[in-house]
Amino acid sequence: MQFTHILLPVDGSVYSENAARYAVYLAKMSGARITAVSCYEWCGHMAEMSETVIEELKKKLAQESRTVLEETSELLKKEGVEHEVKLERGAPGTVLTKLAKSKEYDLIIMGSHGHSDIAGLFLGSVTHKVLNTIYCPVLVVPEE
Repeated sequence: MQFTHILLPVDGSVYSENAARYAVYLAKMSGARITAVSCYEWCGHMAEMSETVIEELKKKLAQESRTVLEETSELLKKEGVEHEVKLERGAPGTVLTKLAKSKEYDLIIMGSHGHSDIAGLFLGSVTHKVLNTIYCPVLVVPEE
């Protein structure tokens, strides 16, 4: 199977860093391009917080995702891999499922867990959701 477009979800965790290294390796072997995506979501409204504090927190979440994408982009540039980055607002499982269903990608490479992994689970919740809703191969990369 020839891969031409790889979807690479990243969140700055060691798992997504390992997935990025695998994506580079496979992209170089196959000539595929990579779309790195980072998602951020505000998890609700806290009545005790002022609107100003909430807006600052939302900006911080978006900036953290931008930083992860910048670091991933630097790695991909350094390795000479054709790529693009996407910053998406929304729950990672929902966003990645939507992207996967677009049929724009022929491989998804993602870490087995992310920053939100819960001790005792075999797979992270986002990885689990993607695995249950995709049409294309998924390479799940563990921590090394």
